[in-house]
Amino acid sequence: MVTAIRYHASVAYFFAKLAVQRQLEYPLFLVSWFLMIPLQYISGVWVLKLMVEQFQALAGWTFPQLAFLYGLGLLSHGLSVIFFIQTWHIDNMVIRGDFDRMLLRPMNVFFQFVINYVNFIGLIDLIPGFLIFFYGCAQIGFDWTVINVLKLLGVVIGGMFIRASICTIMGSAAFWTKRSGSLVSLTLATMERTTMYPLSLYPRLIQLALTFILPIGFISFYPAADFIGQEDGFTLPVGLAIWTPVVGLLIFTLCHFVFQSGLKRYESAGS
Repeated sequence: MVTAIRYHASVAYFFAKLAVQRQLEYPLFLVSWFLMIPLQYISGVWVLKLMVEQFQALAGWTFPQLAFLYGLGLLSHGLSVIFFIQTWHIDNMVIRGDFDRMLLRPMNVFFQFVINYVNFIGLIDLIPGFLIFFYGCAQIGFDWTVINVLKLLGVVIGGMFIRASICTIMGSAAFWTKRSGSLVSLTLATMERTTMYPLSLYPRLIQLALTFILPIGFISFYPAADFIGQEDGFTLPVGLAIWTPVVGLLIFTLCHFVFQSGLKRYESAGS
């Protein structure tokens, strides 16, 4: 058991090292990304500030609370961009026949897919996430207790797995249809918008869908409501922040099943 874990860890490290080396070959691209990404997300939170100042609180959420919500969502987004960006491009991998090599190796294909690429440049996505999140924490007077820090870690990691799992499930449609890029793009846009605003802002039917069908609400809204003490959405038996890693584990198990089912329908790209 220990030997198997060490072997898989060494393979993951090797793939990560190669991915980082490839990305560092283009330093100018890294610089341009460093300029664009923070500007994109900081301008997003600035729009939120203008909306609240010019009109009113959104569904009872003030701007500091919205900054906390938005920043919390960006942290899991940044991690998913680093470790799971390949889930956005399953259809391209199917068309190019990238799974041919994985099927020939004596190792689980899903594991190979997960560790296939580490997006080093994705670290830049975490910069605005940290800035906005810590600004929100300072504004709302977040209590940095050991319990809250542990809950935060669970929420961010669980949110990362929710994001990656949803993209994997949508992207796996390519095993049957050969194309799923539009579906994944729609999913990414939906996650970006719905993690930016309070879920209680939407009609009840959409709240239900984003809780029990696509559990996007657990990425940032329900945990943020729990930390802040907002009485929004649905009441669950225990603290809402605790549910995020649980939901992340459950949906990651589901995405593994969907991926494996789709892999059985995979057809080689041929020569």
